[in-house]
Order: sequence, then C-alpha cells, then structure tokens
Amino acid sequence: METPRSEQFDDIYFAVENGLEESRYVFLEQNHLPAAFVGKSRFTICETGFGTGLNFLCAWSLFEEHAVSDQQLTYVSFEKYPLSASDISKYLNHWSSEFGGRLERLIDVYPMRIGGWHKIRVSPQVTLLLIFDDVNRALPQLDEPVDCWFLDGHAPAKNPDMWSESLFHEMGRLSLDGASVATFTAAGFVRRGLEAAGFEVSKVKGYGHKRDMIVGVFKGSTLSRHLVSFPRKVAVIGGGIAGTSLSYILGQRGVDVDLFDPQGLGKGASGNERGLFNPRFTALKGNESDFYSPAFQHSRRIFEDISKDHDIGYEACGSLHLVIDEAKRKRMNGFLEHWGWHDQHAYFMDQDKVREMSGIRINHDALFLPDAGLVSPLKIVKVLGRTANLIEEKVLSVIADGSGWIVNGRSYDAVVFSCAVHVIGFEELNWLPVSNVRGQVSLIEVPELFQNLSRNLCYGGYCSKPYQEGNSGDSLERMVVGSTFQPWLQDASVREDDHADVLEKLSHVVESFNPNDAKIIGARVGFRCASKDRVPIIGRVPQANNLYVSVAHGSHGLTCAVMGAEILAAQMTGEVQAVPRNVLSYVDPKRFLPA
Repeated sequence: METPRSEQFDDIYFAVENGLEESRYVFLEQNHLPAAFVGKSRFTICETGFGTGLNFLCAWSLFEEHAVSDQQLTYVSFEKYPLSASDISKYLNHWSSEFGGRLERLIDVYPMRIGGWHKIRVSPQVTLLLIFDDVNRALPQLDEPVDCWFLDGHAPAKNPDMWSESLFHEMGRLSLDGASVATFTAAGFVRRGLEAAGFEVSKVKGYGHKRDMIVGVFKGSTLSRHLVSFPRKVAVIGGGIAGTSLSYILGQRGVDVDLFDPQGLGKGASGNERGLFNPRFTALKGNESDFYSPAFQHSRRIFEDISKDHDIGYEACGSLHLVIDEAKRKRMNGFLEHWGWHDQHAYFMDQDKVREMSGIRINHDALFLPDAGLVSPLKIVKVLGRTANLIEEKVLSVIADGSGWIVNGRSYDAVVFSCAVHVIGFEELNWLPVSNVRGQVSLIEVPELFQNLSRNLCYGGYCSKPYQEGNSGDSLERMVVGSTFQPWLQDASVREDDHADVLEKLSHVVESFNPNDAKIIGARVGFRCASKDRVPIIGRVPQANNLYVSVAHGSHGLTCAVMGAEILAAQMTGEVQAVPRNVLSYVDPKRFLPA
C-alpha cells in the first residue's frame, strides 16, 4: 500500500500501518464519539482538512452504527488542495471492508476538483459539505453551529498558514456550548489560540509513539441551533426548471409538493429540445465564482444521476469556448488563475488542437471544459416534476393564513414563486425589477462539415454537437444553433432574420460554413427572465413568513436553477446551506429594497 503524501506540504496524510486506528483514536475517541451523538437530532462535525476522507468515513460509519432513525449528521470539511477520486480510492481501498460500502459511495459522489462548496447527501441520514477552498477564506462564510471539531490539515510546521488566529476565532464563533475539539498536535500556539477562542484545553496521551495531543471543550457559548418548523406541504408556482428542481429536491426530503402551472411542465423558456450547460465565467474570484462554480458541479451531478434511469438527452460531451477576442482571453485566463479549477476540468488548447478535437478548421484557440455538455431542458423538467402533484391551474390568490398560506383555496406551510417574469403579478413581489429577454434557437440538419463534431462550440453564440431526437429508426440527426438576445422584443413568433443572425455568427468562427447551405428543420422562441443586475433572485421574500422566490436564472438556468433549489430547501428545512453567506446575499431578493 502506497503512503499518501501531500505534494504541497511534503507531509503524509496518514501512516499506512496504523492510519485507520490513529484516526479513530484522535478524532473519534477524544471527541467522545459516539456518546456525544446521544440526544442530538442533528450533529455537526467540522474538519479543517479533508485529505483522503479517512476521518469522514470513520465518522460516517460510527454515526450510522449508533444513530437512531431520525438523527442527522452534517459533516463540513475544508480542502484547499483536493485529491482525485482515483487517488482516494487507491489510498483507502486497503480498508474498504471497514466502511461497509461507504468508500465506494464516497468515490461515486465525490465532486469535480473545482473551487467552491459542494453539498452532497451521501445517505438519508448523512450530509457532506465539502468545501474546496482555503479554510481561512471560507470558514467566515459558514453559519452552521458546530458540535465537534476535527482540527486536522498537516502539521503546523508544514502548513503554518492554516493554523491562524482567524481559524481559532471562527471556531469560537461557530461552537455550540460544550462543543469538543481534538487535534493530533500539541503545539503551544495551538493551545493558546484555542483558549483565547473560548475552549478549555488539556493535553492527553497521543496515539502510539506520540507523547501528547490536544483536546478541548467550548464553554460559555450563547449560540444555539435554530430549529425551523419542517414544512410538510409546499406550493411551488411555476413548472419550469426552477420550480421542478425545487420539487425534486424537496421530494428527496419527504416534503409533499403541489406544482402549479396552467400550461403544464416546460412550456416556457425551459421547453427547448436541447440546451448547453456551462458555468458563467468571470476573471476574478468572488460572488460569481462562489455561486456558479458549485452550481455547475451540482446540476451536472443531478443530470448524470437522473440519466441512469431516464432519457433526458444528457451528454457530458464537453464544450470548446473559443477565444474570439482578447477580452475573452483575459476573462478565461482570470478564470483559470482564480477560480480554483483543477486542470483536468478546464484547460486551454491552441487552434491546432481545437481543429483536431472538433474535426473542423477553426482559427481560434479555446478553453476546453470536458465536463460541460448537453441536456434536454424539456425532458429534464418532466422528470424532475414527477415527484410533485401537478395542478394545471392559474394561481389567482395567495393569502396569508397564520404562519402558512392558502393558494387557490388549498392550505400550505410555504409557497415558492418560480414563475419567471409572472412573479411581478403577485402583490408580494411586484417590486422585483425583472423583465423578459427574447431568445430564438434554430434547429438545423447536420451539415457534412459538422458530421464529426463531438463537442459543443461556444463563441458568443453556440452550436451543439450533433444529436438525435425521437425514435432511432425515424429520427433525424440535428444541431441546435443559438441564441438571439433581444430584451427589446416581445414577438413570440419565429423570425427568419433570427435564423440568419445565429447562422451568420457561426460562420464567423467556422469560415468554411456557408449559412445559406444550412437546412433549417425547426426553431423555438423563449423568453428568459432576467433581473436588473443580471443575477438570479433566490431566497426568502422580505417581510413575509414562509414565502420564497427563485427566478431570473437567465441564460444559465440549466446551471443555476438546481442550486437555487438547494438554497431554498436549506432555508425551509434548517439544514446546512449549500453556498457561503456572501452568495446568499448576492442572490437575495431584498438587495432590490432600499437599505
């Protein structure tokens, strides 16, 4: 068995001969687990270095061996330099039998190595929030009360930046009264930092040949876990990708959902035959990266899981983002430098490689995202919506009823508006600055030039790889080319000028393509809902109890609507948030109200 070692810190993750026993001794026994689980409906462990996931697997196994059926474990862990899933499997496979299938489950759900917060329900009772970021940057954005700390992450001498005053301060901010801490080190500055943060600290016998280690208990905290009234029945207004995603996410948590849409599912902008899913790029790390990066990972995981049992037109074929000008190159370079994506998930290629990969003569370099792809919005919406009770009625009234609401005469614990621009037709949200943006896509028969194209092309417009729709015996291979962006136009009819526009854009990047040779076999017009600041609107409706909104996902609805559903589900149920605090503020509807 190979000894796992960090290249960044020139330090081992654990000793192969006794790593499992050391993890159990240091972090489980010295935090008094499983005894500390008793009487806690929800128990939160926070770890400062995920590494191979060994501590997590030990805690997960112990919890499920001892927990009662209604208990929940939330495990929050930070990792600035994530290992690959294959490396984790290689390093831990020796102990696979100790974890009863949990190692295989972890490998199956392990996220792409892209910066951000990745929330994963690894089992009905256990949620992993895996944060690929510097703990000193990300921990201040966490608002999850903590019962137990695993202070790990390489020795202070090897990784001094992690063991900071800021870390100890944040531990004090988040600790519940009686929260425990254990760490393998006995360094004096660690003891002093924990004491300054409010922990009563002592030394105990270290594991094996190690003389000492530190343990502690937090005293005097006034922090309490905010318990919410779990909603049993929720009304979701709007049958597009935002509403059906929420129905699906709430359904996984046992919530009964009525989904209102007078036209049925996927009749608005979510009704396209195919759509590309990509993150929205920015040059700097900030609110956008903290939202769109994990949103991309999360939606991709949902699509991949659902595609195992349903035809949703899902293909993780990759997308070539062509560098059509220096502004795009600068933005893409900034993305690669600051967003924290491993180079297996995003990398540049020169035009020769682009031509080789695409099979087309393209005179541009490209940023390649191998995990981006193609899915049918219409099909995914119909599958996501199956978990809800569809009510094909126009919502005429939403009336407050104590802490709940009455919608069209039916009672609900909570109501969610996910009805795009129609949201301003309701008194509670008529102040939101949202508007329609018209978009037309063209379906074309695959030209001979594109027969071997196996990736999507993105260039300001976009062109999908060829795909088939319908029964294989009579289906016609086609491509979707799009899309217009027309906030000034409300015409729902297909326009010939728009066909010409999107095909002309394609000819600018594929010079041998003649738009006049394209055989158009279909088209669709949709109206994307956009906010004034071009940022989604997700969160609690201000000055209203149990009223929520998820709209304005714009042209990235396939990427961010699922994350919007996760945000709302956490707000409704009180579980750990899927995004940092700054993202909650970034998408919060109250940003449009006077300060």
